[in-house]
Formats: sequence, C-alpha cells, structure tokens
Amino acid sequence: MKTIDLVISIGTGNTAVYQRGRGLVIKEPSAVIITNRGGKMTLVESGRAAVQEAAKLDAKEQLLYPIKDGAIFHERAAVLMYKEFIGRLLPYSPFKPKVRVIACISCGLTAVERRDVENVLIRAGAGEVILLESPLAAAEFLGIDHAVVVDIGAGKTEIAVTSPSGIISGCSLDIGGDAINRAIMDYVTDVFRQKIKFTTAEKIKKSILSLSPADNASCVVSGRSIQADSASSIKLETRGVRQAVLPLIDKIAEAIVAVCSQMPTNIYEDVAASGLHLCGGSANIPGIDRYLAEKLEWEAYVINEPDNACVIGAAHFFENPGKLGRLLNLQNLR
Repeated sequence: MKTIDLVISIGTGNTAVYQRGRGLVIKEPSAVIITNRGGKMTLVESGRAAVQEAAKLDAKEQLLYPIKDGAIFHERAAVLMYKEFIGRLLPYSPFKPKVRVIACISCGLTAVERRDVENVLIRAGAGEVILLESPLAAAEFLGIDHAVVVDIGAGKTEIAVTSPSGIISGCSLDIGGDAINRAIMDYVTDVFRQKIKFTTAEKIKKSILSLSPADNASCVVSGRSIQADSASSIKLETRGVRQAVLPLIDKIAEAIVAVCSQMPTNIYEDVAASGLHLCGGSANIPGIDRYLAEKLEWEAYVINEPDNACVIGAAHFFENPGKLGRLLNLQNLR
C-alpha cells in the first residue's frame, strides 16, 4: 500500500502541512465554517476560504477556530478541518493510501490533550500519528545537538533546551501573536478611547511594530470612538505600540531564564555558544532578536524560514526514522 507522509502543525492561528517529496503544501488559517443539518455538523469551508467568507454567513452557519492555545478546543470542527486538509492531498483513486502524520505540538500539552490530538487526526484520516514537540522539530531543522529554541506562535510560546535525547527543560507560555494583538487593542482603548478589531491589531503589528528603539513608523487606523460611539480614525506610532507589547516580551525573557537555569552545567557552554534560536510567526517582529540578546546578554538569532522551520525540521525525520524513534523512545519506527 502506498504511504503519504505528512507533517501537520497543530497551530492556533495557522495550520501548516508539509508533504514528503512535495514540500510545504498547505499554510492556511486554522478555521472552519460549519452548519448543523438535522443535528449533524457539516463542513462548509475551511482554512483561508472560511476566513474570507466569514462576513457572508447565513443564520445557520458559524465560523469556528478549533484550536486554542495549541490544544484541541472544538473536537468535531477540528476533525472536519484536518480531514479536508488531508483530503486535498489524496489521489483520486478507490485505493486510498495510508497516511502517516508527524504532528508538531506544544510541549505543554497534558496527556489528555496529546491523546485528543492523536484521536482527532486519526478520525480525520491518518493511519498513524506521531506526536513531536515543536522545539525538537526546530532543533532538527537547525542541525544542532544542544539548542535553546523559542517558538513564538499565535497562541503559545514554546521554550526548550533540546538535546539528541529529547527536551532537557522547557515550558509553554500562554503568550503569542494573539496576545500581542490583544495588547495593541488594549493600548488603543486605554490611550485613544477607541475600539479596534482583532484583525486591525494584527495589521498594526505587521505594519509598524518594531522592538528596535531606532524604528518609528506610523499608520492610520479606523475604529469606533468609545466616547462618541461613532466611526473614527487615529494615528499610531511605533514607539507607543512597542511600549504596549514589551511587557509580554519581557515575560518571554523571564521564562527563557527560568528554562535555561535548569540545564545541566556540562552542556551550558555548548548552549551558550549556540545562543537563542527564535522561530514562529512572531519571530518576524523586527528587532525581537536584538532586544532579547541585550536583555539576556546572550546571542539571539531568528531561524531561517521561522514560520515553517518546525514542519520542515520534522519532515527530516521521514528520511531518518530511527533517529526519531530514539528521540521519542519509540519502538519499531521505520
């Protein structure tokens, strides 16, 4: 039987799917539009199409984001979403291939949450599911024996000291790109007395946010004045937005210190020489590497292809399953 090998990131904001032999084949929002017909949940749209059609929903349709903080939040919707994603990659044939999946997950998931991920993917069409913490996937992408990986996703930040035998120390913070967006929304409300949408905060983050003190761009955004209860526009500058999000970045820095303090002294020199390796969508914030480097007095680097480093790194294990087996202590992995 033919086998299709996939890496799927269990992402709060986006789902990335990497197919062995083809590369990155899907990178879309982790979203679905569903409807209930006769008491049965039915998929209308998934991924990018779901977000684009969100403004056109009828009374019986609902936009859902099935993943929250890196865990399965809405089980049935998650099954429908991943089933549609996987289905795009299957050949039109009565003889369906076996689908083998490496799922990149948060290192902070509980045993129950890990089982939920596995069960959802099996119900979505996977014949075999291997769970791999995202820092280990990023470390494989780097090709470094010992590394400090900081993966700043939409819902979570994963911090781990990795080794060839697994994670030495690590933690998962409820801070990510979504929390940064909410901090921007709160800043606009508190300072300008204006309400803006989450999507507007995302645009502000991508257009003018920088952690470099030398940067100071500006943009005009539209929202709703709290005082006048009417539409209004305001001008935002980088320095104000930066100050609004720095407390979150400082919490990430504190967690990095805590995780690194638990590493054995015999690997400290190797890890310190390697520095911090940043990945995930928010690693693209200008100046975040330099800010953390100066605050922690360690070198910090943004990994090449930070958005996709984890799925690409995880895909390396399809070429060396024995290494993955040893890393995760799995028997008979081939």
